Amino acid sequence: MPNLRPDLSPEFRTLVAEIPEIGLKEYSRQLYEHAEANRPHIGKTLRDLPALTGAKALSGVVISAGPSVHRRRSIQRLVEAGYKGAVICVDGSYVACLKAGLIPDFVFTMDPGVKRMVRWFGDPDFEANSRGDDYFDRQDLDVEFRKNSLAQNEANIALVNRHASATKAIASSVLAANVTRRVKEAGFELYWWNPLVDNPHAQDSMTRRLFEINPLPCLNTGGNVGTAAWVFASMYLKLPRLAMVGMDYGYYIDTPLSCTQTYHELVHRNGGEKGLEKFFIEHVYPGTGEKYYTDPVYYWYRDGFLDMARKSKRTTYNCTEGGTLHGENIECVPLDAFLAGENGG
Repeated sequence: MPNLRPDLSPEFRTLVAEIPEIGLKEYSRQLYEHAEANRPHIGKTLRDLPALTGAKALSGVVISAGPSVHRRRSIQRLVEAGYKGAVICVDGSYVACLKAGLIPDFVFTMDPGVKRMVRWFGDPDFEANSRGDDYFDRQDLDVEFRKNSLAQNEANIALVNRHASATKAIASSVLAANVTRRVKEAGFELYWWNPLVDNPHAQDSMTRRLFEINPLPCLNTGGNVGTAAWVFASMYLKLPRLAMVGMDYGYYIDTPLSCTQTYHELVHRNGGEKGLEKFFIEHVYPGTGEKYYTDPVYYWYRDGFLDMARKSKRTTYNCTEGGTLHGENIECVPLDAFLAGENGG
């Protein structure tokens, strides 16, 4: 692992500032096309969600897909503790939940990507969609999947088909057609919403145009599915006690730079691998002193989350047990401590 600086380089700051524009430039056309394509499929919306009852109305856990979910065995520990609250997972952690014997109440999915996102539900066109793309080979946390991806994908399809009807899918209006087709075929009960991608009151607002295509409730996503799932759990489920796991927004210090999410894009921007360290910063997790690091994209996600957490005026328990997310209204506690509180400890 190279020596990483603890502060932001000028190049790091510049790229962070450019991220919103880069994202809109990459996906703006797709957002409209996907929203139009999804119009015939849209039925229930977030407004139609039934109210939670019993223990599920008292607390919840958002399960994101950061590396700590595997390293800390977060899902298995929820199962072993017999957790009774609401479980909200992101699409990237859904199959991991099923494999651990945990059936989420909700799965949150929003990314407009065409080839990669469908994989989270088992991809009927896996070979074609993964050809020439090393994205998952570099960073997939499911080691068994990497060893035998074709067989594992088929097993995932069967697993999702078997359990989908027990989980409500919270589906963005800009999902790619193959993702929409897959979640419908699997048997999820879908509840739709629009992403709040810019100021809806601004001239030529993309959010306003999406609303004109599909008049759905709009949700601030923070640009990533983990933050969006937290917003959903806070605003729509209104859970009085809310925890998160897998919200790393960074990497364990022993992770090679080549296994980070935007490695190829950063190499291209940098003109090669030499000096790539300037796009990564070291981070020390409070309380334990354990080192992690982050890149401009995760830094931007983290900054957005912290801003929303400050404005939320509620405490969220970050039980990730590592990573880079801590700040005002976010209490970093071990998962076992949160679960002990659920049981009156």
